[in-house]
Amino acid sequence: MPVWTVKGGRHGEREERLLNEGLIGGGWEELPSLSQIDDKESLQELYEQAYPEATNKTVSNYVGQLWSLITRMQDGELVVLPVKTTGTIAVGRVSGGYQYRTDLGEDLRHVRPVEWIQTDIPRDAFDQDLLYSFGAFLTFARVNREGAEKRIEAVLTGSHPVELGIGESEDAEAVSPPDIEVLAREQIRQFISRTYSGHEFAALIGEILAARGFVVSVSPPGADQGVDIVAGSAPMGLGRPRLLAQVKKGQAGIDELRSLRGLVTAQDADYGLLVAWGGFKGTARREARGDQFVMRLWDSDDVLTSLLEAYDDMEDETRTRLPLQRFLALVPEADD
Repeated sequence: MPVWTVKGGRHGEREERLLNEGLIGGGWEELPSLSQIDDKESLQELYEQAYPEATNKTVSNYVGQLWSLITRMQDGELVVLPVKTTGTIAVGRVSGGYQYRTDLGEDLRHVRPVEWIQTDIPRDAFDQDLLYSFGAFLTFARVNREGAEKRIEAVLTGSHPVELGIGESEDAEAVSPPDIEVLAREQIRQFISRTYSGHEFAALIGEILAARGFVVSVSPPGADQGVDIVAGSAPMGLGRPRLLAQVKKGQAGIDELRSLRGLVTAQDADYGLLVAWGGFKGTARREARGDQFVMRLWDSDDVLTSLLEAYDDMEDETRTRLPLQRFLALVPEADD
């Protein structure tokens, strides 16, 4: 059975609505309801009328995705949503036909209902080749990997990995072109996951902060009383702003957030940074928004972004252990 990967917006702006409403979908606000569309040629004609300035490539791209959404997806097929706002993966099953909605915002009108099975699976639970497919450039695309359905179900059930069989052949419109930036970040993510242990990972976060101008002290391995990193400004690190950081290689949630917030207050710090490489559970992100001038949450994507920004200013030893090279690539046409 096919597996689909979907997106919740370039910056995750649709994710909360998709998860709360039990949906997948996108905007295309110039298009009316597509409920009466029964062939791809009619869909293309309608799209060209709605977006007369679109290039042939853009028309082909979006028409293919919309055709998948309204016709090719079938009830019961698995759907994978990489959740940018928590750094985790959500998995569900298509549970109904195409719908046109006007109550969810202009960027979410063409949708399908989904029954979400699990919404906070750590990225590291999946094989690297699956993660590459989850990072496809399109809003809707088929996961073109061998045994994808069985392997994802094995993650959901916690069973042993399955042996790969012969992959299904995929037609051209079903497979999303690779997003080079996503592939590169995924390679770096996997390298850090394999190479840096818990304490070494905290030291890496400390180096990122040091490259940003903080004087950093990283707790030694062992009990840390809830604080892995103490950072301050001025030559000896005694000045303000003062920052306390808790670093976890796995997931974190409300309890860790509230604990760190309490320590920030008790130790007269200015900021708290909660790092969870495996992402955030429950409503931790939502609660952190109430303390946005005091608390920051970093998942693996945030760590990678901060690492790339600070990389040129980091110690030679770190850059030798984590060798990265910058390159330029032609950017594909932006997706919905």
